[in-house]
Order: sequence, then structure tokens, then C-alpha cells
Amino acid sequence: MDDWYDGIPVVDLRISVTDVPDPVHLRRSARYPGEVDIDPAAAMEAATDPHGLIARDPRSRTGEAIRVIGYSATAGQVLLVVLLPDDHPPTGHWHIVTAWPAGRRQTAAYQATDEGRGVE
Repeated sequence: MDDWYDGIPVVDLRISVTDVPDPVHLRRSARYPGEVDIDPAAAMEAATDPHGLIARDPRSRTGEAIRVIGYSATAGQVLLVVLLPDDHPPTGHWHIVTAWPAGRRQTAAYQATDEGRGVE
């Protein structure tokens, strides 16, 4: 099943530049007791992981958001990062909406890729 975003296959979306316009959304502990806050640099690193897994965000209210499961050496773990495009169609510049540590299934999917093997 092919998934497209503005005429581009989702797996081919380019993520070359990221920013964090509202870092408060990375401070998850303020909204969810016991959650881990994500450093903006770690979220940007995971979002631009060349081996990251890209998919549409199933929780997106507008249908514009994507998710990247990528590794951040800064955080020392695999993160799930939600992004919105700066332009339509996407030109490679994305805004990070939020991020959190990837769950077991997402981490396993990342580790199942050749590039993700060896990442704990």
C-alpha cells in the first residue's frame, strides 16, 4: 500500500532542516506526570536521522503531520518525533511539534532495519 503526501511518497519525504518553534511541547512532564522531557537538539537529531522511519501521523487533526522514528545519540535512545511541513508540497523544512521516547514496538521496528541494528 503506497502512502502519498502532497504527491510525494511518504517514504521519500525529505527532512533536511528542522526547527522547534514551541519548545514547551517537548516538556512532556508538565502535561503528563512521569513523562520524560525531550531536549530540542535530541528531537531535531532523531527527526533528521537518515535511517529514520517516516509515516503519516495517525493522530493528526489536520492530516498534515508526519511521524519519524529515529535515533538520537544526544538522548541515547530512539525517539518518535511529530513534524509539520513549512511548505506545501514539502521542501525539506519541517517544524517539530512534539517528541517522546519510542515505545517497544516503534523501537523494534527501527532496530529491524539494517541501519537501526545495534541501537539499544
